[in-house]
Amino acid sequence: MIGAVDHPHHRTIVLSENVARYLLRGESYLSRSEFVLVAGASGREVLDLAARERAAAAVLGFDLGDLRADEVCRGLKRSLDHPPVVLVVGPGRPPDAARRCREAGCDDYLVSPVDPPALLTRLASHLGIHFRIHPRRRVVVPVSYGRVIREFLGYTRDLGEGGALIESVLKPGPGRRLVLRLYPEGQDALVLPAVLLRTRQSMDHGQNLLGVQFPDPPAAERGRLKDLIGRRI
Repeated sequence: MIGAVDHPHHRTIVLSENVARYLLRGESYLSRSEFVLVAGASGREVLDLAARERAAAAVLGFDLGDLRADEVCRGLKRSLDHPPVVLVVGPGRPPDAARRCREAGCDDYLVSPVDPPALLTRLASHLGIHFRIHPRRRVVVPVSYGRVIREFLGYTRDLGEGGALIESVLKPGPGRRLVLRLYPEGQDALVLPAVLLRTRQSMDHGQNLLGVQFPDPPAAERGRLKDLIGRRI
């Protein structure tokens, strides 16, 4: 977790220390999305950090020692020119805690103990980014696309149960739906419906990097995909 520095483009996420453990798994992912995590030990420290860093979001535990999360949320929403997204992790009972936070302008309230992927998914959704639940492994296999006519697309750079990064000379537009065929050595093709999420230029080879998601792979193909990833770990 990185200490406070100046981030002029609102790419800082301020945490209270009592919820920081929930976001440890996603810190590298958030860093790749150009977000920096900073943590405050008290409610007043969270307010100071958020103002200084012009935070994009704040993730708070309900009890911050000197202040409650609803008090901090109200301060964040009223005092900053660009109010950050505020998520609170707090008790389910009594229901008064959740009600107070919502009345203060909290964007999301999750009952503690919270599932870390669920918290990261909700945070990413509020920030307009996609959180990858399934980890990726370095797996290189050739890939083609097309339902009837199959055309060579490129090679995977990494592969996970939820998607892949593919290096290609092609540059299809984001949102395009594809039927991909992966060709593991010595095996039949692995057929996976996919959605193209993003395209960016590769700095290494002058090609394009295609980020694809596997939204709902068939059960049999999902099992084969897990086996393929497992053999390459």
